[in-house]
Amino acid sequence: QEAKLNPAARKETVTAVSRLLLDNYVFLETAAEMSKLILGKLKAGGYNTITDPVALSDALTVDLYSVYHDRHLLVRYFPPVANPAAASQPSDPADPMARLYRANFGLQRTEVLPGNIGYINITNFWADDEQGRETLKAALQFVSHTNALIIDLRGCGGGSQETVRLICSYFLEKPTHINSMYDRPDDTTTDFITTPDPSFTKMTAMPLYILTSGKTFSAAEEFCYDLQNLERATIVGEVTGGGAHGTFEQDAGHGFVVSIPYSRAINPVTKTSWEGVGVIPEVRVPSDKAPETAEMIILDSQIAKTSDSGALFTLNWDRELLRALNNPMTLDTATLQNYAGVYGERAFTLEGGKLYYQRTGRPKFELEAMSPTMMKGKDNNYFKIEFVADENGKIGMVKTYYQDNRVEISQRTK
Repeated sequence: QEAKLNPAARKETVTAVSRLLLDNYVFLETAAEMSKLILGKLKAGGYNTITDPVALSDALTVDLYSVYHDRHLLVRYFPPVANPAAASQPSDPADPMARLYRANFGLQRTEVLPGNIGYINITNFWADDEQGRETLKAALQFVSHTNALIIDLRGCGGGSQETVRLICSYFLEKPTHINSMYDRPDDTTTDFITTPDPSFTKMTAMPLYILTSGKTFSAAEEFCYDLQNLERATIVGEVTGGGAHGTFEQDAGHGFVVSIPYSRAINPVTKTSWEGVGVIPEVRVPSDKAPETAEMIILDSQIAKTSDSGALFTLNWDRELLRALNNPMTLDTATLQNYAGVYGERAFTLEGGKLYYQRTGRPKFELEAMSPTMMKGKDNNYFKIEFVADENGKIGMVKTYYQDNRVEISQRTK
């Protein structure tokens, strides 16, 4: 609903924001500077022309950021939060959890990638001992037999510190002090210590890679920072957002709410945090390149450690496939026409600018290029076909490579 501020409400709001910061903000000296700025501006009439509550909340936030840009700090006008009695009440007792259920506790996607690489996409750290623990365990169980795990936090804006502690517990062999939070209003410090799950012992040694972007924030950053400083994970992607403070909401009156950073992280290894600087990846790449970069690092590492010829063939197959998928290639019509023909029981036809392959009595596949001379079935990773030229540059045969290490050669017959 439209609302207008009168001078008294405006003064009371600014004064309340000042008081809340002085009483609760994690750094008292910074709170004092913020308070001095907004009270001084109020006294000088700097807010006098503002009658729109939203405009005042925006102006206050900008002014506070001019002292220190704490991304957890926010003044907003939202009467239902400030006055919950005036808001509509849920009709179902389960409604307060509906948001978590709809988001599956932040666990959005779990799969096994080529090369037996596990992948979990987390958009919110909302699974903890109270809610979502079994969902998290199910996701981790699904990837528990993979060779390495990628956790994608590129779109994760944070969540619960308890969730950070819980997830870290699956990757650390012993109870480990991962973080502490100093609470300024209470003048207390809380240590967060992992509690390993004996049914997930294999994951404590599993290579772990975490993908980040500039949007990775708060609790998601803590997860990265904790495991990075314990040398338990490799971070791949962009520098994260830089928010290391715990936050609560306080009513400033007249429908205004202040999200106040009241606690700060203290890492037991660094004795500091990622506040304002973010988490710096070991491998810095644009966020959209992070998945393929991590996958390639994992495959290269596995190839370097493997001596078994069968395993090496599979790993190299997956590596070539990954490189092709991430660097798609289009061949010109003249090249495809040159490949078209019959090679024994294998026929290749050019249809609508695309090359198709059909073996006698088998389904027809559209082909896509992996290199100028190598093609694979579209949406089919089981075989690759190499077109081989003779000494005169004419395509005289094809070699068909299969994922089970077979190779079949077919001479051109037509």
